[in-house]
Amino acid sequence: MNQRQHDMGGMDAGPVEDSAHNAEPWAKMITSLAAAMREHDVMRIDELRRALEDLPPEIYEQDYFERWSEAMVNLLEEKGLLSRDEVIGRMDSIKDKLGA
Repeated sequence: MNQRQHDMGGMDAGPVEDSAHNAEPWAKMITSLAAAMREHDVMRIDELRRALEDLPPEIYEQDYFERWSEAMVNLLEEKGLLSRDEVIGRMDSIKDKLGA
């Protein structure tokens, strides 16, 4: 059986990363989006966990909120609600409106 990225049983995990406590505003928004998606029955927490566990190794090495955003986009695509291109398009539209 292949060991997945999240399965660290018996391994030295090293120091605990505390970047989640010093998150930038965009990263905090990911938490809000996840809560909104759960509240509106777009995803359940177990679906998010599974989507996080399914991330490929190169994405799994990204920071906490980047992994969550990738997993959430994957779930939106799986459910046929939004494609990755639609999500990126909407993000670009928001950036344009904010002048970012």
